[in-house]
Amino acid sequence: MKKNKIAITIGDPSGVGIEIICKTLIEKDFTDRFNLVIIGWKKLINDYFKNIIKTDKIPKFDVIEPCKLEVDDIEFGKINALYGKMSMQCVEKAVELAINKEIDAICTCPIHKKSIQLAGYPYSGHTEFLGDLTGCNDFSMMLVGDKIKVVLVTTHLPISKIAENINKNNIKDAIHNANKAGKLFGFEKPRIAVCGLNPHAGDFGAIGNEESEIILPAINECKNINVSGPYPADSLFPQVLEREFDIVVTMYHDQGLIPVKMESFGNAVNVTINLPIIRTSVDHGTAFNIAGKNIADNGSLKRAIEVANQMVNYARLN
Repeated sequence: MKKNKIAITIGDPSGVGIEIICKTLIEKDFTDRFNLVIIGWKKLINDYFKNIIKTDKIPKFDVIEPCKLEVDDIEFGKINALYGKMSMQCVEKAVELAINKEIDAICTCPIHKKSIQLAGYPYSGHTEFLGDLTGCNDFSMMLVGDKIKVVLVTTHLPISKIAENINKNNIKDAIHNANKAGKLFGFEKPRIAVCGLNPHAGDFGAIGNEESEIILPAINECKNINVSGPYPADSLFPQVLEREFDIVVTMYHDQGLIPVKMESFGNAVNVTINLPIIRTSVDHGTAFNIAGKNIADNGSLKRAIEVANQMVNYARLN
């Protein structure tokens, strides 16, 4: 059987991305299941094997360099415009390959928001950048745990701005994207639950009206989708753990990510859904505090590769 070709971007070279890639490449029993290609610079990866992993037995791996390397040595744990630029150049190259059907999926290692902004990229992370690169404006961020899968209505917003950024259209987009994503995880008609915004889902207007005025009308307009709610978030997720729902649509970042990471920390996967390409990512950041110390865990990267592979296989069936 032909193996799916999955590109892994190195992320911010000052973080743990290259380390977790190296640790994954060493696990031949794992990597033999896929056709992996690294988007980055071979010298940096080889240097990591020799100086951080401390091995001369460097496994064979395929690498595509997005451009000429502009730096010889990396200073770990540093916010740096050049490092931000390098991380985004890798993403741009991977997207180009995916759009041209030269790879089947992209798996990204973490970038640093401040570094990419210093480099002139006006984004809060991968998700919005991927939307622009692919010409898509109705994508959604999804976090995949073992039993819990969430799709976010809003992503990286201050708490003070969440309510004003919730409207019927972006709730409906999240519900429709969750429904489409279900098929990429084996659910022909996923059971989708929608969280309320306020404690107790507003408690019939006693704690807020967003549920009755915005969220419920949005749910009701999503015809031919197995969706219900709005539910209080604190009592909903125990039901999800009992497999009563397949995907949860949450109103904001921490409402969805806290339960996923409580259940599957270090093994969860970030997925951007409704793009014309398949993209997964690790569930953690650059971890500057441990970069270059050979103590980063590669479990989330391995899971992100597996989820990308699964999504490619299900996509071929639909």
